Amino acid sequence: QTLRDEPIWAGSLGIAVGSALLARIAGRISFVILSFYLGERFTSATAVTLILESFYITELLLSPLVGSLSDRMGRRPFLLLSPLLAALAASCMLFATRLFVRPDVHAINFSLILFLLILFISRLIEGASSGMNVPATLGYITDVSAGSERQRARVMTAFEVVTVAGITLATPFGGKISSLMGTRGFFVVIAIYLFVLFLVSVGLKESLPQHEMQQHTSLLASLTVIRHKQIFTFLPAWFSVNALVGSWTTLILIMMAYPVPAADLRHPHQLLYGGFGKIGASLWVGVFALVFLVGMILWTPLLSRMRRTTIMLIGLSGLALMIVALTSLNGLADNPHMLTASVKPLATALIILVIPGMLLLSGFTPVALTQMSALSETLPFQRGAVMGLYSVVLAIGQLLGTIVGGLCVDAAGFYGL
Repeated sequence: QTLRDEPIWAGSLGIAVGSALLARIAGRISFVILSFYLGERFTSATAVTLILESFYITELLLSPLVGSLSDRMGRRPFLLLSPLLAALAASCMLFATRLFVRPDVHAINFSLILFLLILFISRLIEGASSGMNVPATLGYITDVSAGSERQRARVMTAFEVVTVAGITLATPFGGKISSLMGTRGFFVVIAIYLFVLFLVSVGLKESLPQHEMQQHTSLLASLTVIRHKQIFTFLPAWFSVNALVGSWTTLILIMMAYPVPAADLRHPHQLLYGGFGKIGASLWVGVFALVFLVGMILWTPLLSRMRRTTIMLIGLSGLALMIVALTSLNGLADNPHMLTASVKPLATALIILVIPGMLLLSGFTPVALTQMSALSETLPFQRGAVMGLYSVVLAIGQLLGTIVGGLCVDAAGFYGL
């Protein structure tokens, strides 16, 4: 029996998807802990996001290289190295935040520069880990699902489900860890990454047959496959959606948890800007991430029956509904504690209105991933390169989206977002 005959949750394929889930959980917990730590010490969303999003620099640089190298060397070596680097990054963040518990952020001095430098390098290492994991994992599951549209849709949806599930599970969990343990919560992150390393080393078989490993293709093959017409015409849409998703997922948690009254003074009359506790903010984000997860599961049987572009357009209509509902909700009060009894029914109705929008939007990401996987099958022996390009566009979109989003949040609060 070959890997391509295995059910989705069996054997090596189950390990690949399961380890991706655990890596997402660990990465999100790390992000939440560091977000709260920096958000409590820096008033500027731009300053915080520059540290947090430096992650995407190395992910962007490594993804095309790893995509091409995995076509030569196989997927397994990079899936082993990824959690090891991530554990090292978490260790560095633990060291920096324990050494500088209360850094003086009001004056530039050697201690502040050293503190920021350690965190910056840590996020670069964490980004390198993701730059290895994502194209190698996507290449792995693309190898396994080659030749079957139904299997491809199921496996790619499974990958997107575990991605969102990681956020769903880890955002409130990370908030709880941050409240109880502070930055000592990085010990939990390190333990999860080491467990992922154990799982991959013991249970993951190589998905790429020896005869398919390319010895003479360019290491920058991911940049050359962009000339493929269908890939070139699809990437702008995927870039735009990732820019939006990157800005929202990074900034919403930081923004909601800003302490009052400082938040109300910066941007008054905005319900979603400040006033939520760590656990409260992370729970709200986690609930809506769970709705997104449920939506992807509901979309799964439809992905192979409907045109992919139709599903994407339906998803964007759901996004428009969400934006209208949340923008209306934001103007109801200064913060959650100031919601009056007369407007609470309207607030509840607007929150409920967000749910169908999110359920519609949830079809976009798995069908986009399925689209790239289908395109990769038209380029034999370059599946890893194509999925590496997917990771590059994801990283650029999220990085630029978050930087622009941070500037807009500083300027106009939630309305800027």
